[in-house]
Amino acid sequence: MDKQKNLFIGIVAFVVLSCSGWYFMYFSELNKSLEEMNNNYNRLQNEKKKYSQIKNKFPAIEKEWQGLKKELTTLINKIPKDSQYDNVTKMLFSLLEKNRLAVDNFNPSLAPLDEKQIINPETQEMILVEKYPIDVELRGSFIDFGNFLDQLAYSNYYLTIGNIQISQNQYSEGEQKISFISYIYTKNSSNDISLLQNNQDYANASNNSQNNSGLSGKSKEQSEEDLITEAIQTTGATSLVDLVKIIKHIKDNTGKDIDQTLALSLLQKKLKNL
Repeated sequence: MDKQKNLFIGIVAFVVLSCSGWYFMYFSELNKSLEEMNNNYNRLQNEKKKYSQIKNKFPAIEKEWQGLKKELTTLINKIPKDSQYDNVTKMLFSLLEKNRLAVDNFNPSLAPLDEKQIINPETQEMILVEKYPIDVELRGSFIDFGNFLDQLAYSNYYLTIGNIQISQNQYSEGEQKISFISYIYTKNSSNDISLLQNNQDYANASNNSQNNSGLSGKSKEQSEEDLITEAIQTTGATSLVDLVKIIKHIKDNTGKDIDQTLALSLLQKKLKNL
């Protein structure tokens, strides 16, 4: 009887312990899963909060983007085409004279200092922007130079001024010697670039053909000074700005790169005699 009683108690104790063990193991895993779910829920809540904050900023970001897009489009529209380079240099020189600034040196470069490819945000067209420097030396007053800079800011073309140096003219009281570099920006669309490349290839082929056939004998016999003098007369140069036209004329007809300093000196000499 005692054995049966002890066996019964042992079985009951075993069942109770087994149930207790299963209960605690099951709920331990359940509690662990619940804690993990709570962590995921809190993380998702935080991410949702961040996304909501970003969503609320979308109107302001879009407004800023539209403003930058409009500003870039306006800037691109102010950049002249490559074919208008001569017009821009003439405008700059004319603006200097208009503000009573005596120009001692005006030396536009025919080779770009830098070039960048950008995309027009309106048309999605690829545009090549080139940067040309112009070395300028002049004499005048601070007021006249300030008026020049102010008017330049409202011009129809996009130009920048840098490396400004001002010193007192020792030969004229109240007059300053001013030098700076003006940067002209020009643009070519992807279609213009292809057309320009084709024209350059054709011109190079024509020049090579002329050189081989002896048609360029005249330019070889002429001195550089004679070439420049003839180009000044042919182009009808009437100001220092036409230096670009003269150099381009000689390059297109003879293929030679002349001394720009000599060309400027001869052009200044001719203008003094007018």
